[in-house]
Amino acid sequence: MKPNKQGKYVIASPSYKSTFLPSPSDVSELLGLPANIIKMIPLAEEHHGIPLNVGRSSRAEMTNNGVAKPTMSKLAGWMNKLPIPFKQLIDLPLMLKTYRAMRVGSNAGLWYSVSNGFKLSSHDSEFITLFDFIDMRAEADYQMVKGIKHQIREKIIDKNDTNAIWQAQLGTWTRHSMLPAEQLACLTNFFSNINDPMFHVEANAIAVKKAEYHLRFDFYLSAIASYEVGLLLYASRQMPEIEIKSNDGVFSSVISTYAVSNEECTCFGAMLMELRNILARHDHDSGWRALASYIDIEESGNKEDLLNDKQYRQIRDWRNRKNMPSDKRLRQFITNVANDLGDYEIESTLIYLRIANAIDTLVERLLEETNDHRILVIIAEVLECYPKYFERFKLVYFNKNAQTT
Repeated sequence: MKPNKQGKYVIASPSYKSTFLPSPSDVSELLGLPANIIKMIPLAEEHHGIPLNVGRSSRAEMTNNGVAKPTMSKLAGWMNKLPIPFKQLIDLPLMLKTYRAMRVGSNAGLWYSVSNGFKLSSHDSEFITLFDFIDMRAEADYQMVKGIKHQIREKIIDKNDTNAIWQAQLGTWTRHSMLPAEQLACLTNFFSNINDPMFHVEANAIAVKKAEYHLRFDFYLSAIASYEVGLLLYASRQMPEIEIKSNDGVFSSVISTYAVSNEECTCFGAMLMELRNILARHDHDSGWRALASYIDIEESGNKEDLLNDKQYRQIRDWRNRKNMPSDKRLRQFITNVANDLGDYEIESTLIYLRIANAIDTLVERLLEETNDHRILVIIAEVLECYPKYFERFKLVYFNKNAQTT
């Protein structure tokens, strides 16, 4: 790493704007996870019990204005103390592959590194199918972006020609997404006639907006489905009696509550409702107050009714995306539920809650872009497609497993 003109070292987290393949930092930020290496430091310090002797302000400057060489030396020394195989993480072939992708402006390079880090672990997990999807998506994105940049450089297409750029992407979207053919056709028609007054007609404008949202949610719905299928396959490896073919997963139910049913709720609220269903299946009280009783509240008084009221107000806020819990507090909440249920998976439930919160965040951002609440109906129609994603990924991996057994 070389210093900048001011002699400072900046640890950048490159992120290229992309609908087909969002960057790891964008995805991490949506999930409420550390979005860059500096934000991961506190987690590594706590997990490994090895503190980094660098102040808070200097840590912040690492990704902003940069820090001097002595601070970077402290960071390098600290990283060498961690039981992490950094040499394997940054081997030459991977660095070249990452560099080529970043040079053309593809987020694939960053995902190559993330995927490689995951694969260094020999432990069986539910993330295998997710990173299979990521690897295929990353390679498709790299080839697509490289091809477009080549055509622009050779003056085959103009970088400002929206229709030409879309045509250059269309084959990749067709082969490597689950966008319905009619939505791709709608976008193709729009980009080839972008100034046509017919798109000012409300029905046509809505059709284009729906196609656009199919485009913008495809990566996320695919990633969620591949993770959820991975979770199902992992569970079946631990418990062979689990029936895969008839299993609908968890998130299809959550999406149905959120986007299909008449229930007015956030996606996070729909996931909380799923927790209530789990309590009911275990013959526990499944009312909102019962679920709220698992929330830890710092209570100075001794009145039980006061505590229950505070817990109830807290879960009511969570359902409406107010005073949302920290990761630590959410983990304790799920731990309390799991302890009461007995043998219940904490980590996957936390991931489901993070995913639900990410969906809410995406919807909020789209709403801010348009300032038109009518788009919520369109988004709901797009999210309704999730079960098709889940069934598609389940079929792919079920067939794959059948061929190898």
